[in-house]
Amino acid sequence: MTENVDLTAELKSAVLASGIDMVGVASIELPEVRQGVYVHSQPRTLMSEARAVIITGFCVRYEPKPIQSQPGIPRGLLPPCGSRAFKQMDAHCHRTVGGFLRKKGFRIVDGSQISIKPAVVGAGLGYYGKHSVVVTRDLGSWVMFSCFVTDAPLAVQDCSPYGGTGCPDGCDLCAKACPTAAIAAPYCVEPSRCVTHWLWGNFAPPELRSKQENRLFGCGECLSVCPKNRHVELRRSYPVPIDELDDGPELLPLLRADNEYFKRAIPSFALDAGIEAIRGNAIIALGNIGDPVAVKGLGFTLRHGIPQNRAYSAWALGRIGGRRARRVLQRALKEEDERSVIAEITRELDSASG
Repeated sequence: MTENVDLTAELKSAVLASGIDMVGVASIELPEVRQGVYVHSQPRTLMSEARAVIITGFCVRYEPKPIQSQPGIPRGLLPPCGSRAFKQMDAHCHRTVGGFLRKKGFRIVDGSQISIKPAVVGAGLGYYGKHSVVVTRDLGSWVMFSCFVTDAPLAVQDCSPYGGTGCPDGCDLCAKACPTAAIAAPYCVEPSRCVTHWLWGNFAPPELRSKQENRLFGCGECLSVCPKNRHVELRRSYPVPIDELDDGPELLPLLRADNEYFKRAIPSFALDAGIEAIRGNAIIALGNIGDPVAVKGLGFTLRHGIPQNRAYSAWALGRIGGRRARRVLQRALKEEDERSVIAEITRELDSASG
């Protein structure tokens, strides 16, 4: 079965008419991409008869309206992109693309397990930026993508998919803006130093936690300074309802909150990280804010929950300081049996006495 140019054009027209901002088709021959020990799936492992990879993209940049912390009411910060709309727009993309192709008699499966960035570049929708995020022509880097694998004979974008960039040779604004120097070299990011990486629940090194400030999810400093993003207009509306939540949720309730509270306070995409990850981010944020009102709540998380969050609680109490915080640390040290947490408590106590 040869590529069907008319089917491809009809699909793209239907997708764009639905309020999705961009769509492209990539080859199923994608490079193997490894993140740590994890290898992304190849399209034919998801569908043996796969013929094409479909990428849809939508702008997620909006004007954030953070609520600033006040004494006694410390607040976190959500990023100015994506987290309030991704789940809903992703579902919209699935309905649109899947509905169109199934009516034509073709199969389609979710492609989120494959290496999406090479697929986006391979579909001709953008290029790799020096910050390792894909840059698109019209919407810069403020784009989130959905990916699909299909047996439809779609016309694949004819381009050189994995080389080339539109970043100026001398531009290093993204590297300079990164709060943790995670952009070690152009196109090379060290995940363990990336704020966004550890806000998904990966361990945040003690020496870098202050760089998180009061963020609860995401960072985006490298995108905010990118010249390719200066022309991108703010998103005013979506074709589907999105999460209408504060960009600055209160932090103290998150220390003891259950699933239902998190669903009311945190956007659905951020919750994909898990409530314990968001709770851990809230703990670090409280340490960075330094309001003594958090000591009681941090005393609770220091003695409950997963070891990583207990370790964060010790660090946060050490940042806040004072007699009350020290007493809480001393009591917890007598009961703690996890070596990593003991090490964090001991370090904070030694630092306070030094």
